[in-house]
Amino acid sequence: MKIKGLLVILLLAMVVVYFLFFAKAGKKSPLETMVDARQKMSLDLTQANMQTLIRAIEFFSGMEGRVPEDLSELSRARIVAPTATDGWGRPFRYEKLSASSFRLTSAGQDGRFGSRDDIVIMR
Repeated sequence: MKIKGLLVILLLAMVVVYFLFFAKAGKKSPLETMVDARQKMSLDLTQANMQTLIRAIEFFSGMEGRVPEDLSELSRARIVAPTATDGWGRPFRYEKLSASSFRLTSAGQDGRFGSRDDIVIMR
């Protein structure tokens, strides 16, 4: 009889531990929360920097009647700082498509152009 009571208590304790473990497993740890916040901040900074570059390119285009050949042309015209980087500290890729259109690309989190996480804006 005493063994059955002990087994019931042990079984209940295991159920409680099991429940607590899986209840906690659904929540993110503080480290995961910080990593997610850092990634969101990098993405937001990248989008803000891209919008700033687009405005600078459009300003240049309004003055010159064409888009620049490359981003260094913006810095030579003293329109934008020569080091335009994304939220991960990597330079943007600028491609002149025609006299009035261009593509601005960030390699995204993985740092490789041509992957799924690239951020691309065409104008």
